[in-house]
Amino acid sequence: MRPLHLDLKGIIPSEKKFLKWLNWFRTRGFDALVLEYDCRVPWKVWAGAGSPLLTKSAVKRLVGHAEKLGFEVIPLIQIHGHLEWILKNPEYSFLRENGNLNELCPCHAESLPKMRRWIDEVAELHPHAEKIHLGGDETWHLGTCPRCRKAIQNDPARRGRMGLYLDHVSALCRYAWEEKRLRPMLWDDMFCGGSFLPSPGVFPEATIFVHWKYSGKVTDRLDRIRGTGFEVWGASAIRCAWKHHHWKALNPIGERLANIADWEKTGLPVLHTTWGRPNNLWNLYGPWEALIPEFTAAGSPEKWSVHPWRSFVRELDNALLHADREALKELADNALSLPCGDAMEEEAKNWFHLGIRYELLHLESLELFQTKRCLAVLNRYGCRDRRRAAEYRDLSRECQRKTALWERDLLGFWRRNELSDEAEYLDTRLAGICHGKIRTPEER
Repeated sequence: MRPLHLDLKGIIPSEKKFLKWLNWFRTRGFDALVLEYDCRVPWKVWAGAGSPLLTKSAVKRLVGHAEKLGFEVIPLIQIHGHLEWILKNPEYSFLRENGNLNELCPCHAESLPKMRRWIDEVAELHPHAEKIHLGGDETWHLGTCPRCRKAIQNDPARRGRMGLYLDHVSALCRYAWEEKRLRPMLWDDMFCGGSFLPSPGVFPEATIFVHWKYSGKVTDRLDRIRGTGFEVWGASAIRCAWKHHHWKALNPIGERLANIADWEKTGLPVLHTTWGRPNNLWNLYGPWEALIPEFTAAGSPEKWSVHPWRSFVRELDNALLHADREALKELADNALSLPCGDAMEEEAKNWFHLGIRYELLHLESLELFQTKRCLAVLNRYGCRDRRRAAEYRDLSRECQRKTALWERDLLGFWRRNELSDEAEYLDTRLAGICHGKIRTPEER
């Protein structure tokens, strides 16, 4: 089984392009899709929240097409944490855990009913689904509101904060299984470091726990969850957060490929996650075109092992790591000459060309920014070099010219590939270029 996770709160293509991606994912060897809908569907239970891009009719068409291709489609929603897209809205602020925007209070009387209705709504969209992923990861603020603190004090089992988590999440797993006949899936990180482990007396025996590990030794703590007797999947990251993700257009590919390969060795079913942004309060990552090497390695390791882009990827990672401008300039040209086996790879090489140009612009604009500050300090000390100041002005104008060309080409790529969130992506990347104009939404 080769499941692929797509986080739809990030940049997504139009419905027409999405259908083409589904066809391509199938040719790459994937046979299951975990679709994390998040804020992109106009949910009745969360009326007025989110930024919907997909109608329910569109979801049904996409799911139907995927099923005809042979995919098992598994919907994913979050039932406890990572709910900032809902809880940031004033009308749902009453559900926040101690005022935190990302986490639901599990003790509020409306929390379970709301989540059950959401599961009902998702199940109605997926009449052929056999599983539902309920998230459940990174609930960092457990037990911090007065209501939850009181519940912890009154818990006869003295389970502490994890008692709140167990009661809330297991109740919804039981609802999904007993009422909807959907096998519940959960991320397992809340059980990895503490004293509590899931047991069949608390969770349905049909529950699947997913152990995600995106760097380092992927089997760390895996034995804890495997010892519980539940079915366990692993999870790699085709894309996740990295050090400079706020303003980069390209992420290191080698680290992702290594993580995918390490999970491949475990023999477990591995859910290959493709995150679109860290959460709804942080920045967008790039489009799926940026991930052709990782998609290929995850879906068809044998295809990636002989892929003609392997040396380019290694050289690109090395140039990015060392901020090697000359190497990056050469790679920007080389990207356009990469051999392509299909239309997706054709657009991917265009994306690499754009991404490398952005990296060069960032390095250049940072140098200009530092030069401008140093010249200003020298001026205060009477060291005014008119020749150097003129050179700075010429270099600055040239950087602005290249930025304008990059912006034009980026917008062309965006519109050609029918991608969402054009303005947000462009403006956040221009914020990383000192000569880029940062516009407010009102200016667009």
